[in-house]
Amino acid sequence: MPVFSPTALVGLAATCPEATSPPNPQGRPISIWEITSWILPMAPEHLRRVLAAEPTLPQGTAGAEGGTRWFQPSDLVALRAHFASGPRKARYLPARLGAAPLVVMTGPLGAMGRSSALVHLATAAALSGHRVLVIDGDPGGDVSRALPCATPAGTGVLSLIARSAALHLRRLNEARLERGDAPQPMDEALSAALPLTATDLIRPSLWPGLDVMAAPLAMMQGDRQIAGWRLGLRTWAPGQALRQAIEEAGLRQRYDLILCDTPRGLGPLALALLASADVLLAPLPLRDDGPARLGAGLLALAEAMTQLEAEAQTAARALGQVAAAGQSWQALWVLPNRAGEDAARQMAQATALLGEALVPPPLPEVTALADGVARQFYDLDYRKLGRLTYAPLREACDAAWRSVAERLAALES
Repeated sequence: MPVFSPTALVGLAATCPEATSPPNPQGRPISIWEITSWILPMAPEHLRRVLAAEPTLPQGTAGAEGGTRWFQPSDLVALRAHFASGPRKARYLPARLGAAPLVVMTGPLGAMGRSSALVHLATAAALSGHRVLVIDGDPGGDVSRALPCATPAGTGVLSLIARSAALHLRRLNEARLERGDAPQPMDEALSAALPLTATDLIRPSLWPGLDVMAAPLAMMQGDRQIAGWRLGLRTWAPGQALRQAIEEAGLRQRYDLILCDTPRGLGPLALALLASADVLLAPLPLRDDGPARLGAGLLALAEAMTQLEAEAQTAARALGQVAAAGQSWQALWVLPNRAGEDAARQMAQATALLGEALVPPPLPEVTALADGVARQFYDLDYRKLGRLTYAPLREACDAAWRSVAERLAALES
């Protein structure tokens, strides 16, 4: 029987091709039909008249379909700014949500559609004029591939958790030195994260108004590293790291919405991200086993959080301190997704089970994504599907975001 060592694994991995870049890295063209139907609602003729009268605005390029013009995603910024400066500002520039809420996706069992739902919501929000930050906490997911950006420094959100641990260790070492004790050594990962801030890790995506904190493959070591840091730092609370980093960098004022993906399971990385959330958003695939899988995942999350609270209370009592309040979120919403032909029956069942926790309408199942031409619906050129097929899918994706936006606005009131 052959025996494989880590060195052998490296050799075998070297024979495999590297991951390919996402398709269409410059973004796809956007037609006047799409702009006037969903992004900047107006008559197409009105947009054409404005473009003719304002030659400094992006003019797009002529296409073959009846002389229609096509624009790049970056052109949308100038177009929106122009129309928002007029008397119908509220129509083209959405009301701000206030301090940006941190919405964290949860679905511990996996295969629930966390990453896909996040990407679609984030892109829809950005195309509606909101300033959006996506934090990819799942190095094995598709968020960073669906929203490509320049390679950031550090190890994504794991760097923020590492920085929190490094600052905690530094405070402990200062106390040790004051007592005349030897300081505890700081490992390489903590030292590298110490000078970083959240802003250092953020890069713009191809979509205007949508920034990304990507998840490099090095984040796959996150669970092991966080567990190791906790062994040496018993009083450190990784669940506060992301929230603190967001506050310190002023990201709640810089953005309207912060969306965070999590890895499957309930390891230290996932729990640290979930503990920082303002709102939990749990995708529900509209399948017969969807509600059962959702319930099992939420029960596992509740058990994990209860155990963490008990550990924190034990540590506080040992130090003669008052234990912090237990974990709580402003809301837990369930987002139906992967709606197919049986969506009406599945939605009726989900509504009966979940009541107001359910956020309709559902995100649709987009079968055209299965061929790998695009990573998400908004990357699809409608000419691939035809207008009759594209339009209802676009309406469904946009409507799902509007429903979430209404819930978020209600939290502010």
